[in-house]
Amino acid sequence: MPVVDLQDVSVRYGTTVATTGITFSAAAGETVALVGANGAGKTSTVNAALGLIEPAQGSVRVFGADPRRRRAVIALRWGVMPQTGGLPMGLTAGESVQLFADLYGRGADAPETLQMCGIAAVAHRRWRQLSGGQQQRLSLAIALVGGSDLLVLDEPTAALDVEGQEQVIELLRGRAQAGSTVLMTSHRFDEVERVADRVVVLHRGTVVCNDTVASLTQARPQIRLRGISPEHTAALDVAVGTRFVASGSEIVSPVSGGTDPHRQLSEVLQWCEAQGLTATAASVGNTSLVDIYRELVTE
Repeated sequence: MPVVDLQDVSVRYGTTVATTGITFSAAAGETVALVGANGAGKTSTVNAALGLIEPAQGSVRVFGADPRRRRAVIALRWGVMPQTGGLPMGLTAGESVQLFADLYGRGADAPETLQMCGIAAVAHRRWRQLSGGQQQRLSLAIALVGGSDLLVLDEPTAALDVEGQEQVIELLRGRAQAGSTVLMTSHRFDEVERVADRVVVLHRGTVVCNDTVASLTQARPQIRLRGISPEHTAALDVAVGTRFVASGSEIVSPVSGGTDPHRQLSEVLQWCEAQGLTATAASVGNTSLVDIYRELVTE
């Protein structure tokens, strides 16, 4: 039985359709990431999974039960980090974590969790006295002292610096290895590649991809070139049969099925040399998740 199971879920706010036909599940110990642009339906999907809103249609089950009707029982097994708000403004960071730890019968875990989330030194400060990154760490700490069977995290690394992002990634990996199921949303594709087992891509309120990160990235090799201007990609594509697009400081092209990627790279470099162009770096590797996402939402 999946820990989280959504089947054909549609969410509407009045006449506005937020999501249509959302279907995916998360198994015990699995980390599932919902990705998509702002307004794609990620938070609405999370809120439906938490039972905070009632879908216009479809079925939502968490631990086999309806989270709207069995919330009091289910909530003892999950830890939740909303995107914004929901925390007691009048308490200090330490008091907030202690309060939620006591509610879940895990009062002794509060000091360790404050330390683990990097906010022990500011435990005496109230919410408004914390920086954006510290507020984000506090929200995560409160989620971590909740139920350990399921973590539901809405953009857990938003507003965090690089060090904070790394700490959160390691925390999530540790929880998953200990058997927790993680359902998260994110805009950071590098983070998703490192943490998630499965990725659900939302686009305009629908699921356009639901697959494991490994199968998505490893099954689609690509050629990456640096030092070649995107203005040359059209002629290169015609000459060699590639489909190069700009990606940061590089141009990249997926390798068609059945084509030897290294042979195609050799043909690309020969064409560049014939045109008097020199690539400063050239490689064949797995397609990055962000490039796959771009393909999915522009098809």
